[in-house]
Amino acid sequence: KDGSWESYDPKGQLRSKETFENGEKEGPWVYYWSDKQLNRKGTYKNGEEEGPWVSYYDNGQLYWKGEYKNGKKEGPWESYNDDGQSDEFTGTYKNDVKID
Repeated sequence: KDGSWESYDPKGQLRSKETFENGEKEGPWVYYWSDKQLNRKGTYKNGEEEGPWVSYYDNGQLYWKGEYKNGKKEGPWESYNDDGQSDEFTGTYKNDVKID
């Protein structure tokens, strides 16, 4: 695979917009819920998540947001229950390990 791609569910609804380079995930990716609401979005570099990513519940409420470096959580992350309360995954990460 090379370039921009789109994936659809069996009913023909857009599920994701993807970018590849030489068969690897590279560049922006966007995932959607079946009702066309944004599920999550971010960027891949060398097949790994890189930079800021964000994810939402199917009702549009923020689920989590944070940054990746080489496919691992890095820096401050916010994560919420479906009732909007901060959960145990909120904190600061280093090399995918929560440090506070």
